Amino acid sequence: MHLKRVLSAAAFLPLFVLLVQFGTPVHFFLLVSAATLVGLYEFYSMAEAGGLHPLTLLGMAGGLALGGLQFFRASAPWLAFALAGWVMLLLIVLLLVSADPKGAALRGAVTLLGMIYVAGLLSFTALLRAMEAGSVYIYYLALVTWAGDVGAFYVGTTLGKRPLYPSVSPRKTVEGGLGGLACSVLASCAAKLWFWERLGTVQILSLGLGLGIMGQVGDLCESMLKRSFGVKDAGTLIPGHGGVLDRVDSLLFTGPVLYLAVLAGWV
Repeated sequence: MHLKRVLSAAAFLPLFVLLVQFGTPVHFFLLVSAATLVGLYEFYSMAEAGGLHPLTLLGMAGGLALGGLQFFRASAPWLAFALAGWVMLLLIVLLLVSADPKGAALRGAVTLLGMIYVAGLLSFTALLRAMEAGSVYIYYLALVTWAGDVGAFYVGTTLGKRPLYPSVSPRKTVEGGLGGLACSVLASCAAKLWFWERLGTVQILSLGLGLGIMGQVGDLCESMLKRSFGVKDAGTLIPGHGGVLDRVDSLLFTGPVLYLAVLAGWV
């Protein structure tokens, strides 16, 4: 397991760095769109395994459209109209295909949840990349988020004793959580020394802690969904890591937080 995780990361990271460094925001948007499609497929497959029968193709198409509208800066009225139109289409399709009306609400709800959870949250990474200092923001987001993931995993597996949230994720421990937070803060410090010199001490600590906490919350939320659907992993695409959702679950929560901090002019 550990070797597979290391080899997968070693294969992916150089490609990721090359894309961020030399690719355009549109190239990164295409990567996010591909991850969104796979993540949505994984989410709906988990829901199907849980007996909820989402409208997978409609949800995937809606997720791509939502991400595109956000990236290309659709105005709020158009975004709201598109979402309203998609909900109407969803209900019409349910009206036509649902043999049992009692299950229609659950099918519609899980389809909409998947679209917003995966496509809506993941799209903030593409929005960050499209900003003036977008590559810096993406490097920082990935470094702090994944440092927290790695720290929580390895500290938890070696030193973990006290369960953090056993009803949701029995293997996660308090020690692992604290180790993950420490690694997120250390990664935030490293970012200042490495590529984001204008970060101040307060920003280093608050962003490191904030993103570290939200990353672990995102991880726990995905664990909750998997437990709700009765599955262990979101997929098997990435050896040692599970599916795409298992790899980006923390980014789903840290991306919007960093985007808000940048948008507010706090960094």
